[in-house]
Amino acid sequence: MKKILLSLLVLALPIIASAQTAPAMNCYEKYAKKFEERGANPVLDGWHEGVVITIRKGSTAECVPGKVKVENGKIITIYRQFSDGTYEEAPMQKTYKYNNEITINNGISKAMLTVEDEIINVIFPKHIKPPKKQFSTAVDADNL
Repeated sequence: MKKILLSLLVLALPIIASAQTAPAMNCYEKYAKKFEERGANPVLDGWHEGVVITIRKGSTAECVPGKVKVENGKIITIYRQFSDGTYEEAPMQKTYKYNNEITINNGISKAMLTVEDEIINVIFPKHIKPPKKQFSTAVDADNL
């Protein structure tokens, strides 16, 4: 009897372990992880196209392409991009709980909290640093 129970337990362990895998990262978390690993070059003043605007609520995230205007290292204006490549006619309008300046640190803006409890960040993918160079592997002595 003990052998049967032990066998069932051994067979069930891989099934139980696979059911407890970590949830998939959302688009914001993927960008944040990459920027944390590689770092980013400074974001200069001016217009920046190809940014990613992330809007998060709870565990869900929406990532929308867009363009922003940066002045004195702070984001002044945000436009979201439509699927046809055009931009909104007016800047994105959200009401924020705190009227703070939107600074940029390591290629990602400071989080902005809306009155609808959305968290918004602007990500600058063109400013991410390239991956670090890896050393090549020597020829295996068995292949000489």
